[in-house]
Amino acid sequence: MITFTDSDLLKLDERYAIEGIPFHARPAHAAMDILGVQFSMGFNSNPQIAELELAYARLIPEVEYTWPGMGTGLAASIDRVRKVTIGVVFGVVTIAVDQGLGFSNHREWAEWCRNDRMIAEKSAFAFADMHDLVYGIERGTRSHNASVFWGLAAEQLKLVAESLSQSGSANSAILQPICLTAELALKGTLLNLGVSERDLKDRKLFGHDLTKLGQKMTLERGHRDDHLLLAALKKFPDYVDERYRETKLSRLEIIALALDAQFVAASAVRRISGEDLAGQMEAIGPGPRADFFR
Repeated sequence: MITFTDSDLLKLDERYAIEGIPFHARPAHAAMDILGVQFSMGFNSNPQIAELELAYARLIPEVEYTWPGMGTGLAASIDRVRKVTIGVVFGVVTIAVDQGLGFSNHREWAEWCRNDRMIAEKSAFAFADMHDLVYGIERGTRSHNASVFWGLAAEQLKLVAESLSQSGSANSAILQPICLTAELALKGTLLNLGVSERDLKDRKLFGHDLTKLGQKMTLERGHRDDHLLLAALKKFPDYVDERYRETKLSRLEIIALALDAQFVAASAVRRISGEDLAGQMEAIGPGPRADFFR
């Protein structure tokens, strides 16, 4: 039996912080560092690993709630926003929406949705968009630059989800990552389709104009999402100009934009990756996306 103290764990944690090890990975690193040759996982797992993990979580609670999964997105019930971490899946599995959204069971999801079918179906499509975005990035392109842009879009979406789920008011600052989520995803797909980064930066051609980017993408690679996607892009503000102003949008309007950005990003990726949980939902239920979104 190897002994350790809180001080030992805190010293290790400081080292891990300097090394840039994410919170969620630190308990396992501590177990390996402290147990050494006695570290073992699996059938003959050393019981001290669990002891170390509990002690670490007591001292550094962030290790329990910062696991990134495959990525992060958001769903909404009126103006309540739920941050959702998409789990890591191996092999072929059946994904239940309530579990995918992080609820314990179907009843809990239904209550969060106010037992309103429209809210539930919209949250199901939100989950499908998250799934298609994060798994599409993983599987979708061999273009390094496209992957970078898509990854940056997903990071912006994570900021949006965290902000809206932890706040109760609307503010102008959140519009920047919302718009960047859409812009970076669109540009990543256009890079994949052969549009040069130089052209994407050209203000006369595209710049930060989301509608022009969307029109070019739908022209180069059409998709069933196109009508809804182009309609959604017209709702976005000129965020270069808006960064110097206080927004007049309500929280509900900002949440709608955030969900649109998530949809745009997912649609941009799935037309390249082929990852299409949203398509399955349209085919077998709840039905065409246009029945729930205008």
